[in-house]
Parts: sequence; C-alpha cells; structure tokens
Amino acid sequence: MRHPEHDRLSEEVRSWYRTSTPELGYHVVRKRFGSYRRRAGDPDSVLIIVEALSPEEVPEFLADASSYFDQRAVNIWIEDRKPDATLGPALIAAGVSADKANTHLAHVRPRQERFQLPGITVEQVMPDTLMDYVLVKLKGFANSEDAPPVEDVEKELAVRQKELASIGRFLVARVNDEPAVILGYYDGSDRLIFNLATRTPFRMRGIARHLLCQVVADSYDQGCRSVVINTDPDDTPVRWYRRLGFTDEVYWRRNYRFEPARSPILIGR
Repeated sequence: MRHPEHDRLSEEVRSWYRTSTPELGYHVVRKRFGSYRRRAGDPDSVLIIVEALSPEEVPEFLADASSYFDQRAVNIWIEDRKPDATLGPALIAAGVSADKANTHLAHVRPRQERFQLPGITVEQVMPDTLMDYVLVKLKGFANSEDAPPVEDVEKELAVRQKELASIGRFLVARVNDEPAVILGYYDGSDRLIFNLATRTPFRMRGIARHLLCQVVADSYDQGCRSVVINTDPDDTPVRWYRRLGFTDEVYWRRNYRFEPARSPILIGR
C-alpha cells in the first residue's frame, strides 16, 4: 500500500542526503557525477551519491572520487534498483566492493496506538543520559554485551551530540532502571526513524515495538505528514516493520565501498 504523498515523500527523502546540514556537520558539493558529501571531523565518512553516470564512465568517475577525497576510501550509493542493475556490475568489475542495500519505508496504516508494558519506563534522552543511548545502540547492533571499543563510543557520542543539539530526538526504554532499548529519529514534518536497537538480554519482550508504536502515535498526534523508517531490506526486522504499517518503499539504495589503494584501474596511474 502506498503513502498518499508517495511521490513528494520520495523526493523529500532523496533531498535529505543531497543537502548540506551544517548543524549536523554534513557538507555536500554537486559535481559532474553526483553529490559528494563529507562530515566535519570525520575524514572517513566520505560519500558519493551517484546521479549521472554510465558504465563506460566508471573509470573516470573513480579517478575523480579518488582525487577529490585525497585517496581515501569512499562510500558510493546507487539509488533505485534499475540503475543499480546497470552500474553495479561495472563498479564491481572496476574493483569496487558491493555492500548491503538500504530501504526507507513510509508508514501507511494502521495507526499504531500507545500501550503500556509492566516494569518498562521510557524517557527522552538528554545530554546527561546520551551515553546510555550510545552504549545500547552499539551493543544492540553488535549483538553482544561486551563493552564496545572506546574509539567507537567516542565517535558515536560525537555524532549523537550534534544531532541532539539539532533535529535528533532519542528515546531509551529501561527495565528496572537498566537501559535496554533505544530509538532515534529526526524530527520534522516528515520524521525519519534511523536507529532502533535492543540489547540481547532484553529481546523478545515487545519493548522495541512499544517504543516504535509510541513514536508513530506521537507523530500523528503532532500532525506530521509522514513517518519513515530506514532498514536493511534483507534483514528480519523489515517484515516486522511492514506488519506494523510501514508498507510503502519511498527510497532504496545499494551501498558500495571504493578503496583507491586497492583499485586495479588506478594502480600505476
């Protein structure tokens, strides 16, 4: 089922990644082959969103990417399945590695209502509780209760601090005061849910659903035009999201990783 504003929403989501957002540290430059993006303070975050490229131009494109980003490894996004079917094989033949796909699903129906879970408290994350959010996110995504590496914690914390000071909103659910589940979203007329993670000891209890339904209900109460969630289309949670009403795919991309030092077409240039 499609969102009533599918076309507008699809263009809106695309614009999120092509627009400079200094408050979040992102700077975007439009070049011949697409949008070249980097994040302040993170030299390894460079990204190119391909917009105009033919398979024959791939060697020239990769040379330009290597030169512009000072031979750093570059993430490359190909949006939509049809161009990916053409450009993907050309990139791989040039030594670029294919990574996971990503989809953005808009909530259509039914409206999710809030519900209570005994022993669960939900709180809005503030600067002094942001570390709880960071640790749950890293442990949840790693599927491990081991302490995350210090450098990963510091990097994640720096990103979330900028978001919290701008349009980022974060929730943490606690079980007997223990942080168990987190949800992060960007606020606005169109809300984007970009993080939802549960620590392994607290899974299969409905806590993540509790958080997600709360945000969806709040979004409708606040008059938001849409609620969008991004996820791996091949991962298990996507089926769960669809059952909860996130049924309209408004954006899709395939991620690639280009490492100039290992590229056969650049070695010797």
